[in-house]
Amino acid sequence: MSQNSNAIQKPEQEKAIIPAVDIEETKDDVIVSVDMPGIDPQKIDVQLDKDILTVQAKSEIESLEPRLFRRQFRVMRGLDSSKCRADYKLGVLTLRLTKPTTSQPQQIKITCE
Repeated sequence: MSQNSNAIQKPEQEKAIIPAVDIEETKDDVIVSVDMPGIDPQKIDVQLDKDILTVQAKSEIESLEPRLFRRQFRVMRGLDSSKCRADYKLGVLTLRLTKPTTSQPQQIKITCE
């Protein structure tokens, strides 16, 4: 039995769009702004897994074929996702990631007898 190699079709891999990003750090937060124009904010998926932040969504613009927006970042450990906020305005997703509280060094007094 002969097989025709043309009969086996590989699915076309989805081409991911790597959105532009701005990252700003303040005393208490890390602010990540991701350009995601034309994306329904309800369909944006943001996940924090240990120290990997993933932002992805599929575009559904009628005039274009669907495209995947995806970006991953390595972030500091200890971020608490329950303290993080996400807002979407004018095509920009803004994530405010609250830094973990760090313990400050404390002085230990020495007593002499």
